Amino acid sequence: MIELPKRSVTRFFIPLIDVLILLFCMFLLLPFVSKPESSVDGSDATGAVSAAQLKQLEDQLKLRDEEVRRLQEERAKIAELTHIRVLEIDGDTGELSYTTQDGAKPQRIRITGAAQALELIQLNKQRADGQQVYFLVLYPRVRSRYPTESQVRSYEAWLRTVPHQFDNPFATK
Repeated sequence: MIELPKRSVTRFFIPLIDVLILLFCMFLLLPFVSKPESSVDGSDATGAVSAAQLKQLEDQLKLRDEEVRRLQEERAKIAELTHIRVLEIDGDTGELSYTTQDGAKPQRIRITGAAQALELIQLNKQRADGQQVYFLVLYPRVRSRYPTESQVRSYEAWLRTVPHQFDNPFATK
């Protein structure tokens, strides 16, 4: 007949495993329980900041506010000195066009070649009254197979003499 051993191994290992699990959980909780002595910004463990540090932070805040105000003024000046013309690319054909407000009804005019693009550039330079002419080319706002790469290269060549930018909402950055 088979006899059970007098001392079972499981009697020893089950409490040992429980103790090891408890120690491991305590190890995981240590970063949440410990308090730092002092932080990088110079405040003590309670988060208090000295008066000198507070004065320094207020001075930095004033400098940043002045810089923001100056940049906003510069942006307003740039907007006043820039004549922006929006060109659109048709999603169905890939043709470049712009809208005019001549008369009561807006009219869409297609740009079919370099000569017509140069004519548009000259016209906008005359209307700009000394302002910088800037062309913003908008891609279609829906996914389309247009414009093709060759069309984009053509548009880039037509506008190479003036500042311009292509706005593609689906481009990866």
